[in-house]
Amino acid sequence: MRGHRFFVVALLAMLVLVAAGCGGGGQPSADDYAASVVLNRNRADFVLTRITKAQSPDELLNRMDEASLVIGKAADELDDKGAPDEFQPEADNLVKSLRQLSVDLKATADQAREPGFEGLITDPSLQGLSFDSWDDVNKALAGLAGKGVQVSIIQPKAAS
Repeated sequence: MRGHRFFVVALLAMLVLVAAGCGGGGQPSADDYAASVVLNRNRADFVLTRITKAQSPDELLNRMDEASLVIGKAADELDDKGAPDEFQPEADNLVKSLRQLSVDLKATADQAREPGFEGLITDPSLQGLSFDSWDDVNKALAGLAGKGVQVSIIQPKAAS
């Protein structure tokens, strides 16, 4: 009987937590949205920086794959959270651009693994990764900064 009572109490507690998470609906506050933008921008910056610290071509490609996943998840999180109307259209542009950057990173890593395309990552004349989607992410971040979100753009990374 005691075990049954514990199960019922635990189940009720879980239902309360789920209900609390589902309540309210609508848009996040401006502060909550801004914090989410900063957190996800920092996640993207971190994984992009890790790419430049790779010690081998295989590690570089694996880190590009990792960055693709993290940046894709950042886009999903921002999309799921939603944005207050005052941050549009930049909020939608940020999600779209992060998703494209995720695709660009993965596609480049996949292409570089193909025989004959190793030069994408080993050619010393190439100065680093550059994607239009990265520029688009930064345009959206700059637009959000102009609307009061305390966020900076993601700077290009130099290999170490």
